[in-house]
Amino acid sequence: MNMGMQLGQSQRLEQNISPQMLQSAAILQKTAQELETAINEELAVNPLLELEDESPEESPVDERTDDTDSDDDSIREVEFESGTLEDTADHDYDILENTTNSDMDRRLSDGLFDDDAPIKDLNAPSKDAGDDWDRPQKDRDKSLQDNLRDQLRDWNGTPVLLRQLEEAGCTEAHFRTLIQYLIDSLDENGYLQAAPDDVMMKMASDPGEDPLVVEIERIIRYEVALEDASLPVAEAFHVLRSFTPKGIGARNMQECFLIQAEAIDAFPPLTREILEKHFDDLIELRYGKIAKAMAVSSAAVQQAVAALSRLTPHPGRQLSYAPTQIKHVDLKVEIKKGRIEVECTQESRNKVRRLRVNKYYTDMLSSGVKLDKETREYIQNNKRKAEEFINAANNRFSTMEQVMRAIVKRQPAFFKNGPSFLKPMVLQDIADEVKRDLSTVSRVTNGKYVETPFGIYELKQFFTSGVRQSGKRPAAATPAVSPRPDATAGAVPAASVPEGFEGDDDVVGSARILEAIRNLVDAEDKKKPLSDQAIADALAAEGIQVARRTVAKYREERLKILPARQRKTL
Repeated sequence: MNMGMQLGQSQRLEQNISPQMLQSAAILQKTAQELETAINEELAVNPLLELEDESPEESPVDERTDDTDSDDDSIREVEFESGTLEDTADHDYDILENTTNSDMDRRLSDGLFDDDAPIKDLNAPSKDAGDDWDRPQKDRDKSLQDNLRDQLRDWNGTPVLLRQLEEAGCTEAHFRTLIQYLIDSLDENGYLQAAPDDVMMKMASDPGEDPLVVEIERIIRYEVALEDASLPVAEAFHVLRSFTPKGIGARNMQECFLIQAEAIDAFPPLTREILEKHFDDLIELRYGKIAKAMAVSSAAVQQAVAALSRLTPHPGRQLSYAPTQIKHVDLKVEIKKGRIEVECTQESRNKVRRLRVNKYYTDMLSSGVKLDKETREYIQNNKRKAEEFINAANNRFSTMEQVMRAIVKRQPAFFKNGPSFLKPMVLQDIADEVKRDLSTVSRVTNGKYVETPFGIYELKQFFTSGVRQSGKRPAAATPAVSPRPDATAGAVPAASVPEGFEGDDDVVGSARILEAIRNLVDAEDKKKPLSDQAIADALAAEGIQVARRTVAKYREERLKILPARQRKTL
């Protein structure tokens, strides 16, 4: 075996991406808000990149002259009475001699004179509601856990409870860590979630792990009943569930409802009993079975169930103040004189158009000014970076317009007639149309929004799947869903195929199927709701061949509609 050094030649292919391409891809992927942040950061670090100043509005010119004969009544000189220091002192002494103690106290608190404003303590809280409009909100953007931690800090245990905890070998600080662990185990709805199986196995086998924490996890997993828990763990659950809003800290919906019911005064006992003993039948809407088991009338059960409207299945969302996502529109599609036009919004592109390279520094390079090597290289590097950034930002908008025009070209029926006429389309279709890489189209369509006559859509929403039909549908088949009357300017004939929608006999888009299922459920008899097979049969009668399992999948995963037995009303 030769262990010495050897010299050899080989050939291989590898793809290298230049820094310019990496920067262009990164900017292309950014949303409008992220691009705004990137521009501000680049302006802060690159002295050669700047924003072109907007032309200031012409301020009204003061046409006043030194002409003393001006008749303008609005221009007046304020004349002040002249006097001496002795006159002022005499006036002050006169005030002091004629001032009582009460007047002096009032003047010291209000000001030197009656018309003076009182001295304002800048550190004192404002009494004017208008002064607080721009102050940060105390609870703004706080998560559910943050709100509950605030309540935990304000919580004070009773002396009896603290004594019992001490007798059980749990200090107050340790007890608070147990409650904190429960808070961290909550999901966004306020329900307790068990740790993953591998984490639980590691906790159970670790001798240094807190046994009370392991006990909490076993209770969350229903391995140990809450009634059999140790005092610190049981009280930790109790304290968490005492926080507002009620229902926090439940393991399931039944517990969540019971916690809320116990906190409501004069809550119907029959409703509480239904929650405790017949919750499964309640979920399945088996009111007759509940009435028979409880020996009451169906009307009494319906009245008891009506009290459930006072409860919420998602209490955690009442405490979640997470910031609302704002959709920044990058593109706009309008129909003008029968033509569909695409343009970038002015707000989105305005700042990029104002970006430029600082002329002062570029003149230094071209004017022959003597610069040392380090300074010249610094200016040249930053000039190159500024130009590359501007080109990448401009390329982002041109690529977005190009992709959006390709989408409009393939989806004219959507922009003319509504969402139900969205045809199946994949990213590769647009990539072939614009002759760009698939990853480029994916970056353009993710997080970018367009304003259409039917609302604001993310570009990736135009790419939908479809269901292949087993047989040809009639050429003039009625669309499964007519466009909504408030979403289009003109009505589409009932027995005509819209322009741009022909050629879809082999595949029906999921958007049409979803809209058709939604309309069928909305129009059904709530006393006899449609089953998934009945919906499939109704779609077949309208010319759409869809399997029952496909209807069930769309109904549950996409439309979030309950099954027929749970939609039934008495």
